[in-house]
Amino acid sequence: MLEFFLGYSMGERTASRSASLAPGAAVADGTRHTNRIEDLDERLDRLVMILRAMWALMEEQGMTPEQLMAKIEEIDLQDGIADGQVRPELAECPSCQSKVAPGLRACQLCGTEVRPDTGHPLGHI
Repeated sequence: MLEFFLGYSMGERTASRSASLAPGAAVADGTRHTNRIEDLDERLDRLVMILRAMWALMEEQGMTPEQLMAKIEEIDLQDGIADGQVRPELAECPSCQSKVAPGLRACQLCGTEVRPDTGHPLGHI
């Protein structure tokens, strides 16, 4: 059952995107692209391991696959679109009220800090 959830979470587009990137890796700077692909593979392997551990703990606590799917769908809909992706909300600058792109800590127009650097809850994955 876990493989189904992993497949669902990664989606078909990930496989097709990886396949589309592979030919380009051999073109310009093959070493750089190969290293990036290997790094992404390692990160994906770690995420799969983490997901398996989390699911094992959840099963031990009596969680069902149906409950997990319901939660996945709930989280998917938090951005208003059922597309299998989570998109962070745009922050609003408190000084100039412009929308600040996800990933930026400060407003791109006036420089006001918008998001503190909290770090990733699971460290560098």
